[in-house]
Order: sequence, then structure tokens, then C-alpha cells
Amino acid sequence: MKKKFLLIFIFINLIFIPKIFAQKISIIYIIENTPITNLEIKNEISYLLLINSSLREVDQNTLNEFAARSVIREKIKEIELKKFFVFGKNENVVNDYINNLIADLNLENKNQFNQLLEEISLDENFIKRKIEIEILWNSHIYRLYNEKININEELLKENLAEQINTQSNEIDEFLLYEIIFSGNNSAELKNKYNNIEKSINEIGFENTANIYSDATSSKSGGKIGWINENQLSNIILNNIKNLELGSYSKPINVSNGVMLLLVKDKRKISKIISMEEEFKKLIIKEKNDQLNQFSNIHYKKLELNTEINEN
Repeated sequence: MKKKFLLIFIFINLIFIPKIFAQKISIIYIIENTPITNLEIKNEISYLLLINSSLREVDQNTLNEFAARSVIREKIKEIELKKFFVFGKNENVVNDYINNLIADLNLENKNQFNQLLEEISLDENFIKRKIEIEILWNSHIYRLYNEKININEELLKENLAEQINTQSNEIDEFLLYEIIFSGNNSAELKNKYNNIEKSINEIGFENTANIYSDATSSKSGGKIGWINENQLSNIILNNIKNLELGSYSKPINVSNGVMLLLVKDKRKISKIISMEEEFKKLIIKEKNDQLNQFSNIHYKKLELNTEINEN
């Protein structure tokens, strides 16, 4: 069964990797004197298909453009991180991420994972480098902005207490996916929204999140995960609580742009009666949300000040 999976995956890659990548290696972009080659973009396509097989539904040109943007984004981060960190010193954490990836791919062990990488012509060190970049980037953002996190704990407690006291014995939990986008003015925001809406109608929400979302969740199709209603602000809850499964919200203004939320699934769970535990989860979520916002803002500043040339 696993072998069949590998052969199907190879076939998908052969369809989607353009013929240009079968030719000699050539430089496609130069980022601050650092070249990006067609081979790197080819490898990125293979990696993106590995972690999100639904991208095979996207047309080839769109997939190529998405992969190129993904490589550029990663290269900009890597160039910045080299100013502050030494790579290769996070082996244990990287291996933990690899193990999580193996589980996500429904593989049984590391040998099957290595076999899959060999079949699709990817090197494990390539995967490890990508993971380490994200680990160090998150660490960098935390160092820069941790003290700038601003949480009104009293207000959160008040809102949480009110929610818990007015709820029945069961509460709603939502499986959410997000798209976050921004613009310099209302006309640009409207144009982006129209493009996103058109893309959702053509290739679905998750593939659109891959291509258009600024959020760190973009590579996983915008997946946030299961969130119960106590962890959502009143604004967000009011926008999604009456949505049918598979529907997405109207645009919601957030601090780093505009957000669309897809409700992929919904379930009832027993009411959480521990105010203390629920409050801890709420604080963690709020911190992560703010750090993600700082991450997007910081990257956009770097991108604006980075010289990017296309050959």
C-alpha cells in the first residue's frame, strides 16, 4: 500500500513539474547577491506537494509562481537569520518536527519517510534546512517582540467568565482555516479580495490559502485547527457561528490586515468548567496570535528593503 502511495506521488510530480526544470540549472532570481535556481523551485514544488497533496488541483503556472514566492520568502528569512544565528545547532528540535511530519504523512517509520524522499528526489537535509529556518525565525521574532505583547488579562477574564456563565452544558468547537491578506489602501484590499474570492470559487479555500495568504498557516492550506468558542473573540464568533460547514466568513479586520475564516467542521464538546485552564489556553492563543502578527509585519519590512532581481 505504501509503495502504491509512492508511485502515485511520483506520477503527480511528473505532471506538475514543468519541462523547463528538466533542462540545465539556471538562475531565476537573485536575492541580495544570493542566487535562486530553477532546481530550487523544482524542489520546492515537490516539497509543497509532499505536505499538501491537494495542490495538485492547482494549474501548473499558478503552482510555479507559488513555489517561487515560497522560495523567495524563505531565502529572505535565511539571509536575515544568518546575521544572528549559527545553523546546524538545533538537531533535536528539527528531528522532533521530522517525526511530526512522518506522522502527518501517515508513514510508519523513518525508513518509509527516507524512501519517499528518495522517490521524489528530495534530500532529508533539504527538509531539515527548511524546518530549521522556521524554528530560528520563530525564535528571532520571539526575541524581538516578546516584550511588546500586550494582553488585557482582566478583560479576557471578564469576557471568559461571562461566556462560561451563559453557556449550556455543551459548547461549540470549530475546525478553522484562515486566509490573511493586506494592502496599502482600500482599492488594493478590494482588488485582492476579489482575486481571492475568484480563486476560492475555482480551486477551493485551502489551495487559495496556500497561494494568497500572508499567514504562517499558508503552507498547510490555512489550517488553524480545532478552536472552541471560549477561545474566540466576540467579533470572530459572531462571524462564524451561523456559517454552514464548508462556508467562509465575510472579511474580518484584524491588526495585520483582513482575515477570512472557513468553518470546515463543527462539533459539540462538554462544557469546560475549569476557568483557570481555559484562561491559560486563551492567554497562549492570544500570545501566539500577536507573535504571528509581528512575524508578518517584520517580514514585510524585510521584503521591502531586500533587493530582488529576476533574471
